[in-house]
Amino acid sequence: MPAPELPRSATEPEAVISEIVRSADPACERIDVVAVLQAVFLQRPQLRMLAEVLQARGDLLTSGRPEGPRAIERLIRALREAGAEKLVLPRCGDCGRERPLTGLGDGARICSACSNRRIVRANPCVICGSTTLAGRDRAGRPRCRAHPPWGSTDPAEELAKLIAGGPFGVSPGIAQQAVCSVEPTRPGQLRLLWVLEDTPGLLTGRGAEGPPKISALIQALIDRGAHGVVVPSCPFCQRTTDLKQRRDGLRCCEPCRRESKIATCAVCGRARPIGGRRFDGQPVCGTCRQHDPFNHRPCSVCGALRFRKLRTDDGGVCAACREIPTAICATCGEHGPCYFAATDAPKCLPCSAREREEAVCASCGKHRRVNNRTATGEPLCGNCGNKPKPCAGCGGVFRTSGRTPEGKPLCQTCWAKHPAAHRPCTECGSVERLYRHGRCPACARSADLREVLSPQGGLMRPELEPVFQALLKPPPRTVLHWIHKVSARRAVLQALATEHGPVTHEILDRFATAPTVEYLRAALVAAGALPARDEQLARLERWLTKNIARVSSAEERRILRNYTNWQPLRRLRRLPGGQLITHGRAETVRVEIRNVARLLEWLHDDGATLGTCTQDQLDAWLSDGPTTRATVRGFLLWTSKRGHSRPLTAPVISNYFAARIISKDQRWALVRHLVHDEQLQVADRAAGLLLLLFAQPVGRISRLTTEHIVDRGDTLALKLGRVPAEIPAPLDDLIRQLVERRNGRAATVPIEEPKWLFHSTYPGQPIDPHTLGRRLKAIGVPPQLARHASLMDIASELPAVVISRLLGFHQSTGDNWTRESQGFGAEYAAEISRR
Repeated sequence: MPAPELPRSATEPEAVISEIVRSADPACERIDVVAVLQAVFLQRPQLRMLAEVLQARGDLLTSGRPEGPRAIERLIRALREAGAEKLVLPRCGDCGRERPLTGLGDGARICSACSNRRIVRANPCVICGSTTLAGRDRAGRPRCRAHPPWGSTDPAEELAKLIAGGPFGVSPGIAQQAVCSVEPTRPGQLRLLWVLEDTPGLLTGRGAEGPPKISALIQALIDRGAHGVVVPSCPFCQRTTDLKQRRDGLRCCEPCRRESKIATCAVCGRARPIGGRRFDGQPVCGTCRQHDPFNHRPCSVCGALRFRKLRTDDGGVCAACREIPTAICATCGEHGPCYFAATDAPKCLPCSAREREEAVCASCGKHRRVNNRTATGEPLCGNCGNKPKPCAGCGGVFRTSGRTPEGKPLCQTCWAKHPAAHRPCTECGSVERLYRHGRCPACARSADLREVLSPQGGLMRPELEPVFQALLKPPPRTVLHWIHKVSARRAVLQALATEHGPVTHEILDRFATAPTVEYLRAALVAAGALPARDEQLARLERWLTKNIARVSSAEERRILRNYTNWQPLRRLRRLPGGQLITHGRAETVRVEIRNVARLLEWLHDDGATLGTCTQDQLDAWLSDGPTTRATVRGFLLWTSKRGHSRPLTAPVISNYFAARIISKDQRWALVRHLVHDEQLQVADRAAGLLLLLFAQPVGRISRLTTEHIVDRGDTLALKLGRVPAEIPAPLDDLIRQLVERRNGRAATVPIEEPKWLFHSTYPGQPIDPHTLGRRLKAIGVPPQLARHASLMDIASELPAVVISRLLGFHQSTGDNWTRESQGFGAEYAAEISRR
């Protein structure tokens, strides 16, 4: 079948978009539109679709109408930041405001707030008609927060009873722990309950018919000693492996899913796995895809439209321009670019291509690319030529990655450690496992760093030398993986190469790729290239600036900005010296300001303002939502006092902790679980025991260092307060293991102080308290409820002064918890007698 003639929007979408943009706004003549497109749109199909739409509707760039794909909004926003003057952002089709238009309604794009509002209005509760959607019942009907789908029952308990009632030999408590470790949310637990009720055999062999969570639940039950639970096998090949794909309504393995995707190639006519599609949507195999002009892109070296064989900083290069080291081919004896140039058997490109031509595999009989050959020279495909074999190193059955000098197979892990895999580097001469083109990882890291930190055709700026030296401290393969695996990371370093002046926190704050920038920032701070700062406060300030700007009224924006500067931010900035802002404190401010912004938006939609708001309107808004709306109390008292509003108030959120604890039996069951379950990570077990036994908050646990430890050999104490607290076994051994091993990606940057016990994924930083809390929840330990229960038990046994000295709490905190543990009965009786 002949290939269809390709339009210019399919072969040159960047040029088409650039011409349309410059004709719509002459100011874009000064902008490198192609560079903007490459930075905003990472996928070529997005550019083709955008070019096709703009060819038909070029007026969407200046009309402000909310029509067309969202790619138009992203393009206009990026061009306006680059200096465009006449381009107009589309406005929401419902509220008419300039917001990110992530939704679609009645043929026009709408903002997320209007989209959510439509969804809520279209899904009233089937019982009371409320629009506070909390989930859907078994029939798919919406239910509100007051009438949730699970009613008055606990889905986890019901699911645990259902599992414990089967022939699996587990108690309801163990089953509930397994359920909560797999699915911590109530809606998810309810869905699992419904699935198991509909198909009882999911745990005994029919797991492929259920959702992916069933496999995780089966494994969790097996880990906890259940018997009779069957790990599901692929329903098509009967192999027991991960079933991450779907085929014909069942979950299956990846090879079986690929088999279902085999189709007749529109070019060569063979039945092969689909490698891509032509412009007309016809499937093509992987080989024909390389020759299809629709999949060709300009080579960054020669400029020709060809299939890219290698990705580079400039986009990619074709096969002819790919840089390959030269050597004398061991097959033909010619000198030229060769694969395996640093080995004893280099192979030039023509010889390698001849050996890898497609042929009929001698083992399976399928027409595939030749990957290996038999002793008699017969071709073998990749699957048949490298079948799993017992590894001579570890004994496991894996695919062969290398062989010993005696010819014994080695798996990937054992081959990386074997001396036969270590060869001399062509640059520094060090003997180790090479990384690329005869270079060791250290030499490849230095070359790649200098390349990515240098502008095109230039040299690295002297101001970037601290960045270069900081990234030389982690292990070479870690840095190489960090640079090459995600394009956003390279984009950050390339942007630094075009900046002016030294690298500062303010320059890094400009980038939107937060995880990438935060890792780079942490590496620079740990190496001394940047001064340390309170990142929680910096993130909170950026968040406040972004969210306050969403308030529509300029006067109300000014009032809210003044309140945040003089109330919550002022309190955080006046914390005692050396005390950093925790995630919980920052999140408290976010919840408050988010609810204030929602109140102002609600008043605006109702035709009112902050100055005209009445207590009745406020009460109506408070009663129509969650209890967290009462956090606006501080803002309203402040505005009332300063005359920005009428005298308004909101109820005080109750802080009665005794109602939010776990039972004593559950607490000690969790302690026993952490003590005896050696399958859990050491860090998780130690953190959970510190919380359950010593009532330490997650934020304080995350910042423990080796300086807090007093190891006397036979005993170990921890400086939690003024007096070191004795640590019982086996928690003392767990802490010793943390001191000895202190591993992880964050530990790769060598720094002296502080030596954190719980490392973060960011270099030189402790684990984030929010992350540690999620890890504890994943193993069944609810941080806040468990800490309250621990404090309640400790306060009932020890005086407040002892609690303060041993555990590091303030005296008033100890007094408060002592009163909580004793209850309010005596105080209430005394008050009645005084009356």
